[in-house]
Amino acid sequence: MGKTCFRHAYGKYQRDSTPNKEGPPCNCSQPTALTMAWTEENPGRRFYKCDEHGFVVWHDKEKSCRWQKQSLLEARDKILTQAEEIKALTTALRRANAQIAALEVSRSSGSINESLKAIEDHISAHINETQKVVRNLVLYSGGGFAIASVIIIFYMKK
Repeated sequence: MGKTCFRHAYGKYQRDSTPNKEGPPCNCSQPTALTMAWTEENPGRRFYKCDEHGFVVWHDKEKSCRWQKQSLLEARDKILTQAEEIKALTTALRRANAQIAALEVSRSSGSINESLKAIEDHISAHINETQKVVRNLVLYSGGGFAIASVIIIFYMKK
């Protein structure tokens, strides 16, 4: 059976997550849930609460004595402080995990950048080699054409 915390105009209280079948019904005949008050006046004192109408009747007939009240209030404050610390640590952990994930992405993209650079260098070398082949082809073709033209002209003059 889980517990759920709530805030009320009169303070904080905690209630069981399921209505208590043995508790007294509300005036509206709805079942009530056993709830623990965390107010300054009644720390730790249990009562039955209707979801629609609120307080129905006290489960604990007597208020806690002075030292119990003080101990419960101190425990409540310590719990609230620790809950805030847990929340802050959880937030810090989420931020740290996000930073780690960002670093991993940048590291992996660094290797991608290196791979892309290697591919670019390979393509540039291939383009340069192809340009040399084309230049040689044009040069040899032009040279061959010139030699053929000279030979044709030489034979035409004879």
